[in-house]
Amino acid sequence: MKLGYPILKVNNQKAHSLLDRRYAERVPIRYRISYTGEEGARIVTGEGALKDLSKTGCKILGTATSSLGSRLTLLLDLEDGQAPMRLTDVLVSWIARDSFAVRFPKLSPEERKRLQEVVFKNISLSSLDDRRTAFRII
Repeated sequence: MKLGYPILKVNNQKAHSLLDRRYAERVPIRYRISYTGEEGARIVTGEGALKDLSKTGCKILGTATSSLGSRLTLLLDLEDGQAPMRLTDVLVSWIARDSFAVRFPKLSPEERKRLQEVVFKNISLSSLDDRRTAFRII
């Protein structure tokens, strides 16, 4: 029997959470950050604000003074009662006009734990899809 109207399929599944697209969820955060690096023979420096943070990377509001794929040293003021965190050899992974992102390819267990604690402290249930965990513990 042929129907005279189209059959609509309803998709009751939620859109994939950010966990499906990223290894670790980034949380909105606004802390001061400074960065240095080398671009050929010239030393580049800058200051900005963290826009979001995860234990695998962050987005920085500020002008990227280095090119895509270059390495930087970050000094993050995490406002966690400890001295600013110094991360070396971070990789510039994305650049826009007024912001850029970096990945943290090499972290010590202590650095990763400290970043994870800051992420836990700043995560909010309202940012979670279906109240599922938005990070992986490894």
